[in-house]
Amino acid sequence: MTADEIAAALSLVREETDLNSKSLLLAGLVSELFRERGFEPVVVGGSAIEFYTDGAYMSGDTDICWTGWPQPTHEERAEIMHQLPGIKSHGGRSWGIEGLWIDLLGEVDYRSHKAFSRFETPHGEVRLIPVEDALVERVYSARKWVNRCDEKDNDCAKKLMAAVVSGRLPIDWDEANRVAACSKYNCVQEFDAVKAEVEAELEKSKS
Repeated sequence: MTADEIAAALSLVREETDLNSKSLLLAGLVSELFRERGFEPVVVGGSAIEFYTDGAYMSGDTDICWTGWPQPTHEERAEIMHQLPGIKSHGGRSWGIEGLWIDLLGEVDYRSHKAFSRFETPHGEVRLIPVEDALVERVYSARKWVNRCDEKDNDCAKKLMAAVVSGRLPIDWDEANRVAACSKYNCVQEFDAVKAEVEAELEKSKS
């Protein structure tokens, strides 16, 4: 992208008033800048859930990992990110601009066999970790990882579960159950519990 194209993209980010849309626009711009250099960025974690739920859950920053090799070095990350006028770095991992934060992490770690989801923005494509993996990971974090219910992760998991249970967001349930049963998560019981709770809550809201 040229400097003028980057400036135009940042102008769109600056003018957007919806925080979820603003974050998605910036993620598209940053993804495109890295893709131009041969890297494949993927949005993960709560950031992916924010985009999947259209802002029903807000993560506060955008987490980006990388698929396979090559992965950008710290020097390459800095060089690419500094194409954005006014960008600020915190330790080379977190980058702030226009009131938003981008965290550049390591190689993406996921278990789903599904393809990455793709969201189109005016200045670049945003790829998200498969919804099946995003949902199972958040259920695991909320109910299994620390052997207690983490309220923030639980809220995040329920909002994504509500989106798929209600049919607003497509999901492959067989694949989601397979991911929940894998050795990394082993949280089928917790996954089924969250699903049942959300189904009951949605049914109650109809009455």
